[in-house]
Amino acid sequence: MKTTDHPPVETVERLRDYGELRPGALGLPSALALPIAFIAPTVGLLFVSGLIIGKAGASGPFTFLVGAIGMLLFASTLAQFATRMSSAGGLYTFIARSLGTSTGFVMAWMFFLAYILQAPIGLNLFSFFAADALKRDAGLTVPWIVLMIFIAAVMTALTWFSISRSMQLDIAFVIGEVVIVGSLLLLILLRGGADGQIPQAFTPTLSPTGFSGIGLGAIFVVFTFLGFEGVTTIAEETRNPRRNIPIALIGSIALTGVYFVLGIYAILVGYGTKHLNDLTSATSPVADLATRYVGHWYGVLVDLAALSAICALLIAMFNSCSRLFYSLAREGVLPRAVARTHDRYKTPHISIGAYGLISLILAAFFAVLWTPFVAYGNLGFFSTLAILPLYVATNIALIALIWTRYRSQFSWWLHGVFPVVATLLMIGAFITSVYPAPPSPLNIIGFVTIAWALIGIVWMLYLRARNRSRLDLIGRVLFADTKGVTASDPIA
Repeated sequence: MKTTDHPPVETVERLRDYGELRPGALGLPSALALPIAFIAPTVGLLFVSGLIIGKAGASGPFTFLVGAIGMLLFASTLAQFATRMSSAGGLYTFIARSLGTSTGFVMAWMFFLAYILQAPIGLNLFSFFAADALKRDAGLTVPWIVLMIFIAAVMTALTWFSISRSMQLDIAFVIGEVVIVGSLLLLILLRGGADGQIPQAFTPTLSPTGFSGIGLGAIFVVFTFLGFEGVTTIAEETRNPRRNIPIALIGSIALTGVYFVLGIYAILVGYGTKHLNDLTSATSPVADLATRYVGHWYGVLVDLAALSAICALLIAMFNSCSRLFYSLAREGVLPRAVARTHDRYKTPHISIGAYGLISLILAAFFAVLWTPFVAYGNLGFFSTLAILPLYVATNIALIALIWTRYRSQFSWWLHGVFPVVATLLMIGAFITSVYPAPPSPLNIIGFVTIAWALIGIVWMLYLRARNRSRLDLIGRVLFADTKGVTASDPIA
């Protein structure tokens, strides 16, 4: 059941022209699996740990700990929203209902950019890593473009037919990857690694460029967690969303945060501080450690775990991103046809199909431009820069919402200190990622992100002056769960 804020008649008529998702299709395990799969702990350790250590040096674990705390505080912000409202629009809906539809529109514009890049990130990672693993483990040479087309088609079909079945598969993938990789990392820690334990890794003292390196590393920590907020976009299909979505938000960051900090520390111990160049240049550092500490067969097993992790990541991306575009379409930002749902499967099939095709085109374009692995890193940086303003605005929106509408429930910790500290950490990560200017093409990406935001602001101003009814749609649709939404509820 959907509810709106009693908008103008024209707005009501336009809101009726969209399909319905299947309510109650997902339980808490699936809701928890989606953000964990989006975070992709194995993918992060395999591919992002080297990027973080490359910037922060042996203080990589400290950098990740600080970043994880910041993301946990942000998860608290999202949980506060999720207990009060449910919508496939997720963050931009929260912002529109707290700071107004004009701000909500601009943030929806940034959300679109961040998420249109998500699947291309995953497709490039899969095509690169699968081609590399097949050659390394089986002696087979398969062009990356073939693998990219194959996995894009599989993910489109899988998410087209059922969100519940795809998320059940996600759960299996996540459990498998964590058990295989986690066991290896525990073994490395117990054996003492290459040169023994490194307690200074949990301090900033081992960063080669001081706090500048830690700040640059922090942007990749945010990149690692990027997408966990996507669980808010499946609220309309989750049982008791006002309970289960907050649990999934907090639980996913807490669980993966501990796993990441210990995991990146284990990788650092495994290589030793004298061999950081080997770590940062390795295409698959965890697989290298598996071969070194266990044997080649376990390296193959780690490669399989990595492939399952990337598949889990892509399932989460396709499900979450397609719901965002479905929400944008039903509220007038994207073509109305994108908001249709399948008569039988109740999935946003038009959105899924369009997203799969566009993602494949973008992924192939950037792979040709940069190579698949470089495209994975550059697009990850791009997507992270695009979503950081959205994170900051969401923190501010929570303070505004609770102070103006729920003053009696205002907590100085939950609705004051936590969102303010999270905002400061995110602003710091953004500034240190663009100044001093990073090497090309990352420096260009920063300007493109700013230009995209300015275009969104100009478009918003044009709509506000010429066609205000389109802005009135932003953030209007809410989902009424089994508890319902009463007329007296200021959110309803």
